Amino acid sequence: MNRRNEVVVGLVVLGGVLLAIFGTIWMLGLDLGREDQSVKARFSEVGQLLAGGNVKFRGVPIGRVESIELERGGGGVIVSMAVDASVKLPEDPAVILAPESLFGDWQAEIVPRSAYPGYRYAESPDPAVLPGYSLPDMVRLTAVADQIASNLATISTRFEEAFTVETANNIRLAIENIQEVSAQLTGLLSKQQLAMEEVAGDLERTSEAAGQAAIAVQRAFSEIETAIGGGALQTIVRNMERTTGRTDSLVSVLLATSRDLRVTAVTADTALRNVGQIAAAVQRGEGTLGKLLRDTTLYMSLVETNVEVQALLRDIRRNPRRYINLRVF
Repeated sequence: MNRRNEVVVGLVVLGGVLLAIFGTIWMLGLDLGREDQSVKARFSEVGQLLAGGNVKFRGVPIGRVESIELERGGGGVIVSMAVDASVKLPEDPAVILAPESLFGDWQAEIVPRSAYPGYRYAESPDPAVLPGYSLPDMVRLTAVADQIASNLATISTRFEEAFTVETANNIRLAIENIQEVSAQLTGLLSKQQLAMEEVAGDLERTSEAAGQAAIAVQRAFSEIETAIGGGALQTIVRNMERTTGRTDSLVSVLLATSRDLRVTAVTADTALRNVGQIAAAVQRGEGTLGKLLRDTTLYMSLVETNVEVQALLRDIRRNPRRYINLRVF
């Protein structure tokens, strides 16, 4: 009996040890038959994340957090994760840290960076280290809410100081002015609508006139086609040819007349030069006509002769018998 009790106790202790081992493995999310790949990400802070936390992709656990180390110089935090090697990560991946439950547990989730483009990821100079972003926890959200409440209280106080009875009256007057302006705009729009209707009527009448003009043009083209088909165009062309021939004959006559006029002009020019030479000689007193024009003695003699002739004619009128004796046989 003693040996049997010892065996039972040993089996119970062994079962408890195995249960503790498998429970620990289950709690840590370890998969002994799974091949893992190491993934690192850089964060500005990690919040309440601890080693052993879950790593998820599309909400499915695919690994666990192995270590959390402060970057050299303190500029960031490097989180190392063991991820199932069979899982294909998205293109341009990033890691987001967020609370997993209300009990303070945090998780790391691998997401496409394009899914949350507004986050300010912590970039790493090493391309093998993924960029990461840590969502604020409840404590930070409470602090932010407290700051927002304080700002709202300040704004409320300033609003109470600014919004007085005078401000309310000014707002009322502004609303009345806006209503008046709205009524004026309504009247103006009504007038503009009437003007637009008149313009539309004018455009319609213009369109009708244009349509009538198009009909007239089409009719004219039809008449032209009819004239061409009836041979009127050929008659016009033949008349134009005859007119062109007559014009050529007239041009020939005009050319001959122009040549005759040129000869006449040359002859007239020669005659005018001769007349000019004669006139110049007369002015110089050359020849009989020149001497007659330049000799004043002959002129005076002619004047005296004219006087004597006029005196003789007067005497003949007074005493005709002195000069005329008629005898009848």
